[in-house]
Amino acid sequence: MRSTRLALLVPAAVATLVMAGCDDGDKPAASGGSDAATTTAPAAPPSATAPATPAMDAATKAACTAADKDIKAALKKVASAEKIGPPAGHSAVSAQYSAGAASLYVNAFTTSDTVNDAVKGVATAMSDLADTWATAPKKAPSKAPLTDAVKQLETACSAT
Repeated sequence: MRSTRLALLVPAAVATLVMAGCDDGDKPAASGGSDAATTTAPAAPPSATAPATPAMDAATKAACTAADKDIKAALKKVASAEKIGPPAGHSAVSAQYSAGAASLYVNAFTTSDTVNDAVKGVATAMSDLADTWATAPKKAPSKAPLTDAVKQLETACSAT
């Protein structure tokens, strides 16, 4: 399961890095020949970054909202699957946790590293529970790591 996540995340990370490196910065130096123009060009990116921050915060908040919705939907489906009972219920619960973790990774690419890490923490906790349920445990595993991860996500989302 972990290798699958890695296989899905690596192409996305490579694409992000490639797109981030598209601007080589040659244009500001070529357009201005004087030192004053060169001095102005480095000053422009910090001011350009400042107005972009609120728009990114809105995207991050939207990702937090979507992640919260996905978590609630996954936990609702898990609760339904738990009612099935063993042995088929173990596979159903495992599948629902795996599906919930997969849906969360869509929300793990925001401008906030804290939110990204928190979303990945919830997805990892769900994956761990899925792996535990897949082995057909004699009793239900503890959901404490998942609960802690969800609280960390809520904290990260409230800080943005």
